[in-house]
Amino acid sequence: MRRQDVLSILVTFVVGFFGGGFLYVTHFARLVNPDSVATQAEAAEFSIVGEAYGGCRDVCPSFQVLKDGSYRYQFFSDVDREKQLRQGTLPFDVQQSLKRSLDTEALVDQSQTIEPTNCNSYSDGIDVKYQVTFEGAEYTLDSCGTAVDGEGEAWNSLAKIWNYFQTIK
Repeated sequence: MRRQDVLSILVTFVVGFFGGGFLYVTHFARLVNPDSVATQAEAAEFSIVGEAYGGCRDVCPSFQVLKDGSYRYQFFSDVDREKQLRQGTLPFDVQQSLKRSLDTEALVDQSQTIEPTNCNSYSDGIDVKYQVTFEGAEYTLDSCGTAVDGEGEAWNSLAKIWNYFQTIK
């Protein structure tokens, strides 16, 4: 082989190697492992994990929402009582409502622990707990145990997430 042929093959190999590496890192790695480092970093910046508990016992739904509006929603099917997992993106209006209503002051105030006098879960009802990661800090809001403002904008915007999930079952 001539020197030009060897050089041409070498350049083609190097370009193909780096091009393939770039495609793997930017696209295929997320398909194989969706919980990649980038997703974990996003979750550390902003995420909401919501769980229902109480009267639903071992079939209570839960969800996780990330900064980009993507969600994972786990629930039990009414038909076959099997665990279902849905993934997708929240509608734009729900995302905007969350961004407008969640701020550090509201989260600090509503995550203060209280001694509840009466909770829905005491009488076979359902209570809700949220783990909110916002700007690197974690806040727990619980309808039975923290000073949530049930009529407040933050609590209502979190309720919109559950309302949306009721429409996709």
